[in-house]
Amino acid sequence: MLQYILNGLPIGAIYALVALSYSFIYAASGVLNWAQGDMVMLGAYVGFTVYQVMNLGFTPALLISMVVVAIAGVLVQQLILKPLRKRNSPGVNVIIGTLGASIILRNIALMIWGPDAQLFPSPVSTKPIASGIMSMTPQDILIVVVSIIIMVVFQYLLKHTKEGKASRAVTQDRYAAVLMGINTERSDGVAFATSAALGAAAGILIAPIFFVTFNMGAGIGLKGFVSAVVGGLGSVPGAITGGFFIGIIESVAGGRISSGYRDAITFAILILVLWLRPSGLFLKKKKQKV
Repeated sequence: MLQYILNGLPIGAIYALVALSYSFIYAASGVLNWAQGDMVMLGAYVGFTVYQVMNLGFTPALLISMVVVAIAGVLVQQLILKPLRKRNSPGVNVIIGTLGASIILRNIALMIWGPDAQLFPSPVSTKPIASGIMSMTPQDILIVVVSIIIMVVFQYLLKHTKEGKASRAVTQDRYAAVLMGINTERSDGVAFATSAALGAAAGILIAPIFFVTFNMGAGIGLKGFVSAVVGGLGSVPGAITGGFFIGIIESVAGGRISSGYRDAITFAILILVLWLRPSGLFLKKKKQKV
C-alpha cells in the first residue's frame, strides 16, 4: 500500500499544480478557464523546443516555458475575458470563449510541432532508487520536489507582493476591491498569467513521462479540474490537497483493483463529493452577513 501511495505522489503533484491554476483563476476572476489544460500542453511543447531542440538545459527550459505560456495566458485574458466583460456578457459566454481558445491553441500547436508525438528525454536518471521494499525514480522525485518549490514560491508571492495582495483582495470581494481602488483588470491579467505559468510547469514536468502531443492537455486538465472541485474550487490549500488526494487514489485504485477502472473511480469520487459536500472537501463554507 505504501508503494502505491508513493507512486501517486508525482502525478498528484502535477494534478495539484493544474488544480491550483484552475482555483486561482476562478477565485480571482470568477472564470472557469477551459484553456488551462492546453497551457499544460503548450508548456510541454515550449519546454521541449528549448530543452531538446535548442539544448539550453532543463532549468532554462522550465523558466522560459513558464514565461512564454504566461504571455499566452495574458492574451487569453485580453482577447476573450476583457472584451466580453466590457459588453456585460453572461458568464456562459466567457466559458464558451475559453473553450474556443482551447481549440485555437491545439490547432496552433498542431501547425507548429505537427501531429507526431515528441519524446522529451528525462533530465535525470530513470533508474529506480530502492529503500527497503519501496522505490522511486529520480524523475518522480524531481516532479514532487520542483512542484512543491513552485507551490511555496506561489504562496510567498501571493502573501508578500503588492500584486499578490491585490489578487487576494479581489478573491475575497471583487466589488470591495474596486471601491478600494484596486485595478481588477490588472488583477485578472496577473491571475491568467500566473495560472498559465503553473500549467506550463506541470506540462514540462510531466513531459518526460508522457509523449508530448497537441492533445495531451485534455486529460491532465480534466483531472486537474476534478482535483480543484474535490478540494474546493477557489481554495489554494484545497487545490493542492485535492491534487495529491486524486493522484494517490488513482495509484491505489490502479494497483489494488485495475488500471482500467482508475478514471471511473476518480469521477465516482467527484460525484460523491458533489453529492455530500458541494463546496469541496477542504473549503470552508462562507458565512453570509444579513
